[in-house]
Amino acid sequence: MLKRKMIFRKNLVAHALVLAFGGSALTIGIAPNVMAQSNATGSIFGKVESPAGATVQIQNTDTGLKRSVNLDAAGRYTVTALPAGRYKVELVRSGKVADTQEFDIIIGQGMEASFAAAVTQQVTVSATRTRIDVSNTNNGAIFTAKELAKLPVQSNLTAVVLLAPNTTRGDPAYGNVASFGGGGVSENSYYINGMPVTNPLSQLGSSQLPWGAIAQTSVITGGFGAEFGRSIGGVLNITTKSGTNKWETGASYSITPNSLRSKAKDIYFPITGSDSKVDGKLHFKNSDSTNSVTQYGAYVGGPIIEDKLFTFIAVEKTKQEAGASGDQVNSNTLARDGWTQTNTETNRYLAKFDWNITDDHRIEWTSIGDNNRVITGTYGYDQATAKRNNVKYTETNSKNAGASGNTNNALKYTGQLTDALTLTALAGALKVQRGVTYFDGNPDGNIAAITSTAITRVPSIPAENYVNKVKYGGNRTRPGDDDVKTFRLDLEYKFGQHTFRGGIDRVELDSGNVGVATAGGSSWSYRKVPAGKENSPVNLSISRPAIVANFGGFGKDGYYVQQSVFSSLTTAKSLQQAQYFEDRYQATKDLLIVAGLRSDQYSNRNGDNEKFIDMKNQLAPRLSASWDVNGDSTLKVFGSAGRYFLQLPTQVAARAASRSTLTRQDFTYTGVDTNGQPTGLRPINEVATPDGELGQKKDPRSVVVKDLKPNYQDELTLGFEKAVSSTLNLGAKFTYRNLGAGIDDSCDTRVIAAYSEKNGVKQDGHPTGYLNCFMFNPGRDATVWVEGHNEFGIATGNGRYATFSAKELGFPKAERKYTAIDLFEEHPLRNSWYFKLNYTWSKRTGNM
Repeated sequence: MLKRKMIFRKNLVAHALVLAFGGSALTIGIAPNVMAQSNATGSIFGKVESPAGATVQIQNTDTGLKRSVNLDAAGRYTVTALPAGRYKVELVRSGKVADTQEFDIIIGQGMEASFAAAVTQQVTVSATRTRIDVSNTNNGAIFTAKELAKLPVQSNLTAVVLLAPNTTRGDPAYGNVASFGGGGVSENSYYINGMPVTNPLSQLGSSQLPWGAIAQTSVITGGFGAEFGRSIGGVLNITTKSGTNKWETGASYSITPNSLRSKAKDIYFPITGSDSKVDGKLHFKNSDSTNSVTQYGAYVGGPIIEDKLFTFIAVEKTKQEAGASGDQVNSNTLARDGWTQTNTETNRYLAKFDWNITDDHRIEWTSIGDNNRVITGTYGYDQATAKRNNVKYTETNSKNAGASGNTNNALKYTGQLTDALTLTALAGALKVQRGVTYFDGNPDGNIAAITSTAITRVPSIPAENYVNKVKYGGNRTRPGDDDVKTFRLDLEYKFGQHTFRGGIDRVELDSGNVGVATAGGSSWSYRKVPAGKENSPVNLSISRPAIVANFGGFGKDGYYVQQSVFSSLTTAKSLQQAQYFEDRYQATKDLLIVAGLRSDQYSNRNGDNEKFIDMKNQLAPRLSASWDVNGDSTLKVFGSAGRYFLQLPTQVAARAASRSTLTRQDFTYTGVDTNGQPTGLRPINEVATPDGELGQKKDPRSVVVKDLKPNYQDELTLGFEKAVSSTLNLGAKFTYRNLGAGIDDSCDTRVIAAYSEKNGVKQDGHPTGYLNCFMFNPGRDATVWVEGHNEFGIATGNGRYATFSAKELGFPKAERKYTAIDLFEEHPLRNSWYFKLNYTWSKRTGNM
């Protein structure tokens, strides 16, 4: 939404970890060989002194997966596409193990295992990552399961994201979602084991999984390479736990009782002197609110076939009970429905199977799901005692609200086809089941809501007949599904000092029942013409004059009823495709350059399966570099520059691009039944619409400007990391982001109406109401399809394109500039403890 305001933000993030694991680490500083840094896997690189007759063997100590690596003439080696886990790296000379190192692989990072020309055998064990990873140019932070287990942090993904610098909590109105690098909360991408799991309908949030199933979480706030796209905010990339050769099981239980929470602050009206009725009075008594959370979890994992086939299964249930009182001043019904009690139950599961077909070929099957049920009841509330009673007024049973209701299945293959060539293929399906069920009223039945706040009653009809039996008025969503099919193929080829990576991906999205509709199918508003006007023309709905007395029934006394119908329910589809190529080039022994190019395309279709947005050739160049200044991994200078694009979700097809209905009709009547429904109806006028919404097909040309530019953002980062000593690292990073173009919608059609009048495009009836809203780039000239309409709002087919300047449209240019400086001080994991302090100063200006 375009907003004319400026935002200044400072964000201080500080956290400390005390870890109960550790060890010593031995590193030999040498330049890394070229490697591909997939953000879903890790890599091992290094150099062997005196390589003649030597080989390197790598083994996952948890699953038995093995790789034998040949050395080049200089003794260098690289192994990529390794799943996260514990690894043992052995140097073999003359058939015997001469040296061994062990460490954990971190996704998106490279671990160095180099060997000197040692004569005696030794074993080096490290429980942490390299002091400085000179092979990585991403910006962000990675948290392992061991770290998350020690952190005093809420067990949800947003809480993990907020641990990383350059992130902040988003507006609660848009869900429990974080902002990355000054971006909107709908501008992020989410992945689990390489599968995209972003909410397809709104792009707010993602699929969730049990907290105990998380192996590693990578929060990427910028600088990500061509492998990732569809984001101008950030990327949350998660890998799940897998089974190992050892059977393990566990359970967890946590409770956050309301009694241990601090009291929320009450809200009072300010004393302004302008309104004595509310000045200084209590507005919301938040100190009465309650909130208790209980969470259960369990997992089991182990070998089905040792060294070959593994499983890991985790489940989790969360229950939350929250209550709050209503507006203490402006509500006249507190005694009836002044207390809202919300009970939420959320269930999540993960099932993971890993099959090491051979040491060079591996298959992963991941199945995750989540669902929730939210029961919201309103009860009476006594202001004097500040207590609720147990008399229930309404109850709603909402199923799969927000981004919940996901079932996600993905199959991934990784093959080491040759020593230099690696293939990764992924196919997956995501299904999001949306739905709402109502109790104490049936909005899907034949009982329409009564919406008038001051019902005009016929004296001869009992007052109790005018009671609204549909307690859930207004517009409501309907059950619907979002189906997403994903296919991805990545190839990696090592050639000398180059590692080439390329790939394609395709995401098909199909959403059903997008939009909302009037509860009960329609609503009735009982009305009466002014006294003495019963036999005179009076403007009824949509300013249509009529003499109500001429239509019989209670019309002779001036009584009539107005029916309103609204529905924007539709289907929507989208197709997202991308291709990328990237070259990781070790230009010198100390300088790594990563150059890539990504091309994105996406299209959106309306309820008639017609394409109304078609974005092609969104070329996104990416360039980053890492300089190992001293050549010993103690000082890294890094930077990146790139362009990033963002697609539109399926939800944009609702109403503006698809069929929709908004009608009014007036009737006289002869009675009202016990459900509040009028009887003996006689129409005064025809069904009509105030803005041309009669359920007719919309012309795709009229809802999107012809020259629409895609959402994109340019980014520049520059930073350094310095290992001052074995127990102290320092670093700083500068980030600058500039929004190049934004997409918004406009319903201000006055300029189109003026053009129609000037150029003879016939617009009968209410021309400004019959003209469609349209999507455009604020602050840019726009070529708009101007269609003529008859008196019923139906297109006449005599449309044409017209170009309007940015000045004529009257909108400022969409702008957003974000600048941030991140500083950190870190005590690497030594002597069993770890500490890190982050400070972020950031400033965001603009109107988007």
